[in-house]
Amino acid sequence: MKKFLKKYLLIIIIAIVINLPIIVIGAWRTDKTVTLKGDTTLVEDFVEIEGAHQQKGTLSTIYVISMDHSTILQNLMVKLSKTSELSDLPESYLHLTDSELSLMGRIQHSSSITYALIHSYNEAHIVDPSITISYQLVSFKIEFYRAGSEFRIGDDIIGINDYTIKENLNQFIEAFNAAKEGDIYQVKRGNEILNIAYSSLNRPYGYAIYDIDSSKTSPKFTIKATNVGGPSGGLLQTLALYNALIEEDITKGLKIAGTGTIEPDGTVGPIGGIQQKIYTAFDDKMDVFLCPAENYEEALIAYNKLPNKKMKLIRVATFKEALEELKNA
Repeated sequence: MKKFLKKYLLIIIIAIVINLPIIVIGAWRTDKTVTLKGDTTLVEDFVEIEGAHQQKGTLSTIYVISMDHSTILQNLMVKLSKTSELSDLPESYLHLTDSELSLMGRIQHSSSITYALIHSYNEAHIVDPSITISYQLVSFKIEFYRAGSEFRIGDDIIGINDYTIKENLNQFIEAFNAAKEGDIYQVKRGNEILNIAYSSLNRPYGYAIYDIDSSKTSPKFTIKATNVGGPSGGLLQTLALYNALIEEDITKGLKIAGTGTIEPDGTVGPIGGIQQKIYTAFDDKMDVFLCPAENYEEALIAYNKLPNKKMKLIRVATFKEALEELKNA
């Protein structure tokens, strides 16, 4: 019996010695970020427009798989891939928890869809005045805060000094845009109302939140549930919504993909993971890839590594510029 126990104990010890390094490198998290190729997603999967016009081609956003605080094993595996990327997690993000990073992505994505709706309806209204949208600013939502700041992700700024968004909208906007040391933000956090003084540390980072009045918006729309986070689908969401609203088909039968944030005024902003998005679009046989101007040089690095140039890479800085480029695609 003792011999059996000794033999059993020896087997356990050997197993631990052999597997411990694997367990450690598979569980030990680092201050690195791993970015992998993702997939293309048809924009119709996000928002449905009532009576949408049909299109011959497709408009797709592209997501990448990003793993913050990646493990040692994940870092080692990335080095074996030619299409993945390992980078340092920005120092300014190290204090954020996984749940906070997840909430950040959801806020970014939700705001992106709202901005896409606002800009696409406004642009379509120019073509067809019967297309209308009504919206108003309701808060400024925090999606990032610096270490030591009193803000938290998800906070809603609803007033500054003596001006509230609800009662003094124009004065609030002016005071918000010209914020100075000592200004007092009125912040809604859950059921609490807090007062936070502006400073270099307590500087708000986030998105203007708009409430769209469905009773004054035509045609109606439905936002579908999704697990996708981040703001990078903004440009393609705006193009797809615009295409659903107007009679002319901007796709002309092409498979169009791309990336880039969108602002309510139609400005296209930069995103992360651009090289992995180029590889993904090429693998999915896209005809056109729309790239934010600020990401173009980095995108070219991946584009020039492609085995052929059947997919056209187009640099855009605004929504209108994207429309013009698609006319000549």
